Amino acid sequence: MALAGGVLDSHVCCRCILNDVVKALEGSSPFYSFSRVHSFYVATGFVIVPLPDEFDEFTFLEATGHTSTTKDGAEEVAASALITAAKHDFGIVVNNPSMNAAELLAKENENLRRNNLLLKSGWVRSVDHLAVVQKTLEQITVDVIGGSSRTSIGILAHGVAVWAEENVWTATAAMEELSLDVMDEN
Repeated sequence: MALAGGVLDSHVCCRCILNDVVKALEGSSPFYSFSRVHSFYVATGFVIVPLPDEFDEFTFLEATGHTSTTKDGAEEVAASALITAAKHDFGIVVNNPSMNAAELLAKENENLRRNNLLLKSGWVRSVDHLAVVQKTLEQITVDVIGGSSRTSIGILAHGVAVWAEENVWTATAAMEELSLDVMDEN
């Protein structure tokens, strides 16, 4: 708990909230599977839930969180993902203002991480290369269809040009969205 601006603010961990959700579903205790990606941990949480109105029928509630630098953090994020899955799959309602703030922060962090990965992967340069490929294939298409009896090559080249053009538009839209997001944050 913390006093922020004259308001008492507290944060309840997602694993505690998940325990209440599991009780409401009459499910098993949550268990987690961990994997390690580079220097980060990713956890997938599982809960066995009995199906209502069915004798000895069960379903699996499963969700994977995003990366964390610690196993404890990865487990917490997976617990949050399980709560979201329970909301979606079983209509569970969780009224916790700190959970909503945490979910918003997690989404914002995920968007920032995705944007960083796009920038690191050199999307701008890749879009330029893809545009060159698209223009080259368009020229091959015009040349082949205009003067060659091998129209099948022209048709294939045209198909690749269309594919490249669609991907140029998709990548350009992604870059524009990224730049708008960056401008909105500032």
